[in-house]
Amino acid sequence: MPKPSHLSVLGVAKEVTPGTPVAPTKWIPYKTLTPKDDINLIEDTGQRGAPVDVFGLYPGQKGAELDLGGDVFADTIGWMLASVLPDLVTTGASAPFSHVFSTLCTGDTQPTPQTWTIFDPLGTWQYPGAQFSELGFKWNADGLFEWSAKASTWPYATTTSPTPSFTAVAPVANWNITNKIAGATVFVQDGELTIKRGMTVIRGSAGTQNPYRIWTGDVSVEGKLTLVMEDSAQRAIFQAGTAQAFDCIYLQGAAATQNGLTLHCSQVAYTEGTPSYGKEYIELPVSFTAIANTTDVGASGGYSPIKATLLNAVASGTYK
Repeated sequence: MPKPSHLSVLGVAKEVTPGTPVAPTKWIPYKTLTPKDDINLIEDTGQRGAPVDVFGLYPGQKGAELDLGGDVFADTIGWMLASVLPDLVTTGASAPFSHVFSTLCTGDTQPTPQTWTIFDPLGTWQYPGAQFSELGFKWNADGLFEWSAKASTWPYATTTSPTPSFTAVAPVANWNITNKIAGATVFVQDGELTIKRGMTVIRGSAGTQNPYRIWTGDVSVEGKLTLVMEDSAQRAIFQAGTAQAFDCIYLQGAAATQNGLTLHCSQVAYTEGTPSYGKEYIELPVSFTAIANTTDVGASGGYSPIKATLLNAVASGTYK
């Protein structure tokens, strides 16, 4: 008998020891959930006097990849932000707390590894040691503010059935988002912003099929906006190669239930910016790359291309 996929749930927790699974401390609503198990079979191709190419297959080193996505909730998106921007400073004596995420420029520069758990009608599958290589945001005129992400993990482990519980925080309607360029509010039809990190799965001969470590590298940020071309100012900025600030902001609720997210890049430069005449009005689709700077840094200093400020009722020490 088939098993219903809509009974599957997704949870996350931070790890103490990289690759050692831990039970979920938060359950995250999702829209996209695609695990990919890597077993890396080793081929025996030693010739044995026959016109064939593979004489045996043997277990290799293992791992997994996760392709995730869903709507932005102010209390759960912090888990993904902490995995790409691990310089985290939390302030506030009570809700709402402010969590500022940036590039970690001291120590080993690594995020805290996480265990992602999929609980479905067939069992409970824990993917430990997770590190994210990509976290993207999308918004437009309709629907809800969305995120998507890619992670590499150690091979899954099975465990007993958990008891899921989900956030009471509301998602974010796209109409509630404000965009700013050079500090001035602009009308944006649709937008994307993607934070990426280099990723290396370190493997060797160590008596185990598991990775030695999943190691993250440099941080980069890129994005796209579709603007209504009311004048030629932004086209001229593209032609001049001028860097300017960009903000994607939402804020909702009040008092202790107030929540929001600001994605702030102090310096972005357009890499594309040519008018489009395909509609009854002129559009200006632009692509941009964020430039690392000393303004968007956290407590570790150095340089960062972005600073993300998350406002919610989650206390310090939760995400990292």
